Amino acid sequence: MNAMRLLIYIFLLGTIIGCTEPYALQSTRFESALVIQATITNEMKQHVVKLSRTYRLEETGPSFESGADVYLEDDSGNVMPFEEQDAEYISENAFIPDAQHKYTLHIVTSDGNSYSSTAEKLTTATPIENLTPVAIGIGNEQGVEIRVNTYDPTGTSRYYRYEYEEAGRFKVPFYSESEVVLFPDNNDDDSYPEILLLPRTEDARTCYRKGKSNKILVTSTQQLSEDRVINFPIRAIVDTSYILNDRYGIKVRQYVQNLASYTFYKTLREFSSTGNILSQNQPGFFYGNMRNDQHPNEKVIGYFEVSSVSEKVLMFNFNDIFPSTIAPPWPYECTFFTYNQNVFAPGPLLALDLINDLSAGTITYYEQDNQGFYIMVSDQCGDCRVTGSNVQPAFWQD
Repeated sequence: MNAMRLLIYIFLLGTIIGCTEPYALQSTRFESALVIQATITNEMKQHVVKLSRTYRLEETGPSFESGADVYLEDDSGNVMPFEEQDAEYISENAFIPDAQHKYTLHIVTSDGNSYSSTAEKLTTATPIENLTPVAIGIGNEQGVEIRVNTYDPTGTSRYYRYEYEEAGRFKVPFYSESEVVLFPDNNDDDSYPEILLLPRTEDARTCYRKGKSNKILVTSTQQLSEDRVINFPIRAIVDTSYILNDRYGIKVRQYVQNLASYTFYKTLREFSSTGNILSQNQPGFFYGNMRNDQHPNEKVIGYFEVSSVSEKVLMFNFNDIFPSTIAPPWPYECTFFTYNQNVFAPGPLLALDLINDLSAGTITYYEQDNQGFYIMVSDQCGDCRVTGSNVQPAFWQD
């Protein structure tokens, strides 16, 4: 659950749950609220603002807030407009915020309501020093913990938030350079497509399992003599997780925050801890730094921040961390199916079972045995795209 989705969830519970009364998870007293996701960083790029509305608990997700006028204004009166594109608002021009100026986010929704943030200033640019993988115990298992280290000699950073994206490379155990395909248009009998064995046109042997952080990761050095983050844990993975099977990579992004934005995310993290979200003593709504200009008591969800960001990539193989441990086995059951070679001859009689199985997307071609029979295998064991993506992550390093 990402930070904004979590905050929406807390807000909804606060509107439908009494302080001490038993509750049911349904939107009997639904309250609509604007949700704002906006972090401007010290990167030369077109920045993004996301606007949506809260949604009922029985609904699948938020709805995009379209038709809004969105722009940034600095303390010199310079305006940076955003335009609506693909359910987001993207700055018309790429820019880097100037550390000497403060920035205010303005939003005017299609119903005429206007919202403004507090004026925010770019935080200190502090790079990540290093990422370190450390073998640790996780419960009764062994695993690896990814830790981050950072140091700001000026002592002006102090508050940090982290996000990551990760990927693990893997290969399917029963792969063929050929594939069986159905061609409905090449058969005289419209009810039965033609079955052909052709060379693969796309790699399906090697793929990547990808993921992103779904917890709020914040820390502070305010109580320390130095502005130094030491071995802050970002991610822990047990050694039986198949994401570690071959090669693993993680890209960590570090946002330097100010006290107010750190407090907002820290409070959100505390509300998300076990026993708080569904507690009978609900914490109530807590505000970010966005307000309705005409109705300041209106509940607005989210936080606008201007943060310096740095990122670092860590790559390692399974044996780099666990040299004496066997890599995790293939996690899926592999079943083989044999079909007579006559299924590739014209006519539907012998091909019907294969057509049905291929149409269901449950099998893929593996090999032809010495008797001429065609061996098919469960699709997750012969086509890596079933459980991963064959598109290498942009941060990947071999």
